[in-house]
Amino acid sequence: MVSISIKITTPERKFGNKGWLDAIARDQRQTTVPRLKKLFQKTVYGWSNKPEFGWVQRRTADSISITMYPQGQYADKWELVNAGSPRHRIPKSGFTFMRFRPGYRAATTPGSLMSRRAYRSGKYETHFVVNHPGFDARDFIGQIAEEYNNPFMGEMQEAISSVARK
Repeated sequence: MVSISIKITTPERKFGNKGWLDAIARDQRQTTVPRLKKLFQKTVYGWSNKPEFGWVQRRTADSISITMYPQGQYADKWELVNAGSPRHRIPKSGFTFMRFRPGYRAATTPGSLMSRRAYRSGKYETHFVVNHPGFDARDFIGQIAEEYNNPFMGEMQEAISSVARK
């Protein structure tokens, strides 16, 4: 499973008390989860078959983390697009043909979290075997981590400062 985890590690002596950790964990659930989910959903905006995105929060004595991941029927599709695919051959078994239009514009592009509607064009073709050209990884996980790193640090610093003022 492909996922992104964002973790805050707190100095045990200062922040080890349950009240501090509860407040920081609550802030993660109220701020971090919706913002991460919005970034994940941005990657599938134009898709006709979209995965859902789940999350889990884990706590230890000195850390709190949020992990977000694709789930549901189309999670595998999202993971494939995230990782990319090499050139490969698609054989059809039996006596049936594959029918498709050869012109294709993908919904996503490498280096962008944005998504749009995919587009197919050209006259229909039928083949027993197709040599798929493959496609580059979109690396959604790396892009989300890069885009959200600074805001996350600010949000967690604000949560810690807010708890410290009480």
